[in-house]
Amino acid sequence: MEELSLYRYEVKVSKTEHKVPVVNDVHLHSIYNPIKEAATLLEKNKTLIKVKNELLVLGLGFGYHIQEAILLLEKEWGQNYKIIVIEPNEKVFSDYKKYSVINNSNLEIYAAEEIVELYKKKEFVDYLLNKPGIISHPASFNLYENYFKNLLSYKAPRTVSSFSEYISSDLVKECVSTLNQDLDVISAIDEKLYTSKSLKNNDDHFLMAFQEMVKGSLQLEGRE
Repeated sequence: MEELSLYRYEVKVSKTEHKVPVVNDVHLHSIYNPIKEAATLLEKNKTLIKVKNELLVLGLGFGYHIQEAILLLEKEWGQNYKIIVIEPNEKVFSDYKKYSVINNSNLEIYAAEEIVELYKKKEFVDYLLNKPGIISHPASFNLYENYFKNLLSYKAPRTVSSFSEYISSDLVKECVSTLNQDLDVISAIDEKLYTSKSLKNNDDHFLMAFQEMVKGSLQLEGRE
């Protein structure tokens, strides 16, 4: 997130004595009453919270809206809920921990992460596959609009070379290394089996099975 380090940054104090981060001259919370502003935002999302006990929140600021979300979720779901927050700016996150940290085991924050790195985290991808409710913190979303839009529209690369680094089995690595690294997995296996003309060994049988597993996974994700 190198580009965000170039933003102008300061912390102001609201009329209600709450700390407010200001990034690139944008106040991430109301300079008058951040708590009231947060309550208004979450009031607009009450219907969502009634049907979703998992939330993806775009923008942390100093967490006033997160605290309001927690209150509503606990009222509706008890302790059976989860919030993941994405905050692009490391400095905002650092000062959040200094001024407004929320100690809650149901809350997880990813700060200053490159999008491609986020999508390498299995727990994050699994969370998205559960289709959490999405709440955008307006000031943060407007400030980092490109980042958040890219996050929500991200499509992971599907070439063989793009996932080889995640394979831990030496046997699987060896089989995958024989594939065309520039093709997607399904096409690469098709090419390999086609050029083989017939199933010659256990590797070919494994690749056929692996191909079916990949197809099944893509269907579950709605990508096929």
